[in-house]
Amino acid sequence: AHIGVGISGQEGLQAVLASDYSVAQFRYLERLLLVHGRWSYYRMCKFLRYFFYKNFAFTLCHFWFAFFVAFSAQTVYDPFFISTYNLFYTSLPVLCLGIMDQDVDDYFSRRFPKLYTPGHHNTFFNKRVFLWSALHGAVTSSLILFIPFDTV
Repeated sequence: AHIGVGISGQEGLQAVLASDYSVAQFRYLERLLLVHGRWSYYRMCKFLRYFFYKNFAFTLCHFWFAFFVAFSAQTVYDPFFISTYNLFYTSLPVLCLGIMDQDVDDYFSRRFPKLYTPGHHNTFFNKRVFLWSALHGAVTSSLILFIPFDTV
């Protein structure tokens, strides 16, 4: 996504008022891009991989189970679990990821700007990564359903 950054200066506050982020001086732009922009990209890629994985793992269980109940709309999970699934498996991991995840210290992010280049090449989230997350979710859903199903 494109984000507007306004730098307050002699021309007034029009750029600052119309921007998403505001910095007081031009020198703060380096930290905003190289540190916070990089961390944001890494966190967003991890979140998207996890989001697709968990939704494929949860939804495909219902799909596999539908074959065994003759598509009778019977659910494999308790309705309470279905309603709280996204609450616990979406909010808590994202909070932990946002609070505790920093792969490289901010000093090294500013010292080595080459660390910013994976974002330009979509290295950490692309079609291959999406397909891998979908496949991982499909395998997980089949294991979650068929291992207990075989023991019954």
